[in-house]
Amino acid sequence: MQRRSMRIFAVALVGLIALTGCGKKGRSHDSGLGGFVSGGSGGGNPASGPTDLPTGLPTDLPSGVPSDLDVPSYGAPSPSYTYSAPPTYNSDGTNDITATGCDYDESTHSFQYTLNLRNPETQSMHYSITIEWENQSGGSLLGSDYKSVTVASGSSQTLSATSYRYLTEQTSFTCKVTSALKYPSST
Repeated sequence: MQRRSMRIFAVALVGLIALTGCGKKGRSHDSGLGGFVSGGSGGGNPASGPTDLPTGLPTDLPSGVPSDLDVPSYGAPSPSYTYSAPPTYNSDGTNDITATGCDYDESTHSFQYTLNLRNPETQSMHYSITIEWENQSGGSLLGSDYKSVTVASGSSQTLSATSYRYLTEQTSFTCKVTSALKYPSST
């Protein structure tokens, strides 16, 4: 009984192979039933692309966009904010300073110089100022002072610059502001 079932199975398998076309070399599959085309290793023709493509396709297809196509144009979007540039200022503050009273006080052994600052800017400014006293005859440095101050917009401030030095003889000297850097104050 077992042998008979094997024979029925073998006949069914052969029938299935015959219907699907499996194992037949070079068979075309126009029927759409599927299966394999055997190409194996044994020489045959190598697999190639499809040979039954439709012919007569148009070759003069239009290029570009039709001229009657209405394509809207959009301008640049307008910003929803306004930008204002930061105020400009001159970082050299020497023109904002008027100095008077270049003197030497023998009782305190100190050079004196009075500075009057006026901030012409539209914002509060911080000033870093260096003052020097020089010997007129030799140009040597006799003393110096440094001042750091913040002056509000449109306001003025008076500073006293002082440098201590004991002079033993009559000396001619000059007072000068050698640098005055200014920049916007953060406070």
